[in-house]
Amino acid sequence: MAEPETGDLQFLRRMRKGDENAFGLLYERHQGGIFRFVLHMTGSKAIAEEVTQEVFMLLIRKPGAYDPDKGTLAAYLFGVARNLARRATHVTPHVDLDEVEDSGQAPAQDADIVEVLSNSEALESLRKALLALPEEYREAVVLCNLQEMSYEQASAVMECSVGTIASRLHRAHKLLKTRLGHRARSREKRNSHV
Repeated sequence: MAEPETGDLQFLRRMRKGDENAFGLLYERHQGGIFRFVLHMTGSKAIAEEVTQEVFMLLIRKPGAYDPDKGTLAAYLFGVARNLARRATHVTPHVDLDEVEDSGQAPAQDADIVEVLSNSEALESLRKALLALPEEYREAVVLCNLQEMSYEQASAVMECSVGTIASRLHRAHKLLKTRLGHRARSREKRNSHV
C-alpha cells in the first residue's frame, strides 16, 4: 500500500476537485515568499502585491499548468512570479523604494536614534545596491540569500544550471561588496568634512 500523499501535490489535487480549504493552505504556505521575492526584485510593494495576487489567480484558473515532473510547486510559483515581475517592471520601470515599510520600531533613547538612522541608511544602501544589480544576479541573491533556497531550487526557478547559480551569486556578492564599499567610503568622507 502506498503512503498517503502529503504537501503541495496533495493540496493541489484537492484544490482541483474544488476544495477551497486546500487553496487556502497553498496560499498560506507560499504567499509570503512570493511577495518578498517580487518586492526584492522590483522594490515596489504595489507591484509585489499585484504580482502575488496574479500568481495565485493563475493557479486557480489553470491548476493543470503545473507539471510536477519539471520541479516543485514552489519553483513553479516562483517562476510565474519571476515572469510577471519582469513584465511589470518593463511596464513600470521606476523603483519605488518609498513604498517599502519600515520596521515601525521607535528608539528607546536619543542615543539610539543615531544607531537606528545608521541601520536604516545601511538597509537603504543595501536595497539600492541590490536593485542596481543586473537582473540575473539580483534573482540569484534574492532566491538563495533572502529566500534561503538551495542552489537546486533556485536553478529550477531560474531555469539554469546549479553552476550558473553559484557563478551568479559569486559575481553578485562581489558587485554588492564593491558598491556598498564605495558608498561607505563616500559617507565617511562627507562625515569627516563636517
